[in-house]
Amino acid sequence: MYPEMRWYGSVDALVSAVSPSLSTMCGIDAEIAAREFLDGYCVRCDGVRRLKVDGGAYFGTDVNLREGLVCQACGLNSRTRQLFASMLRQYGRGDRIALLEAFSPFASYVSSVFPLAELSEYHGPSTPGGQISVFSGPDNVPREACHQDMLALSFADGSLDGIVHNDVLEHVPDAVAGLAECRRVLKPGATALFTMPWFPWLPETLVRGTLDVDGKLHEILPTELHGDGIRPEGIYTFFNFGADFAGLLAASGFDGIEFGLGYDPFSGATTNNYRYGAEFLMLPTLIRATKWT
Repeated sequence: MYPEMRWYGSVDALVSAVSPSLSTMCGIDAEIAAREFLDGYCVRCDGVRRLKVDGGAYFGTDVNLREGLVCQACGLNSRTRQLFASMLRQYGRGDRIALLEAFSPFASYVSSVFPLAELSEYHGPSTPGGQISVFSGPDNVPREACHQDMLALSFADGSLDGIVHNDVLEHVPDAVAGLAECRRVLKPGATALFTMPWFPWLPETLVRGTLDVDGKLHEILPTELHGDGIRPEGIYTFFNFGADFAGLLAASGFDGIEFGLGYDPFSGATTNNYRYGAEFLMLPTLIRATKWT
């Protein structure tokens, strides 16, 4: 069974808990990064499977383990397995969940376990929320999916049992407004569960760029693009989130804010293997935000 996350009510509590073992964790992960494969537990397959260490993302020549450790049976990587495992614990089969993702193996597995899950992709700023739109990925094969924009979700107030997004928030030009939209569509007591590139040793969130009222991009820091299954050119990154992220969540209106840590090398849940200073070291973490009122 995939190990349970340990949840912390503050960034300081998480950092304090992990700091004594951090050097050991990084040493283990460096050894894993030197391998081609790791035999480890996959929560989707519910068994030991071969995990390919190199998932195609790097820091220089060093493997980014967060995007690696890809199960050769189901295709889930380190971060998506961790998110999938937490969804199984957080939500029930009959819950109405919005997943801001539609074409990935992860999305397929979510829809098979949660039949009421509503999958979507972001099509463009002029597309009405909830509209079925045509997407063409790197293979140029047209696919249809519902369009959702985190800044203007089409769901009614208080209509969802959960909302899940997987490394989406850093690409939203107004993170606080996007989180507030997620809160708006949740029922009281319902939870948003998500991943993002999050750096708990980075003192303050870096704003890499902004959009003006006409939608024109103004870059503050050098361009950072992340890989995207729909857009082969990559997708622009507006934020590198830091230790102040709890404040952004609070500003969006969420009452319950928790940071989950699930380090377990056998399950392929490791650090990102960043070796050039702690500020951009990532832990195997999830964010859980609950709307209590």
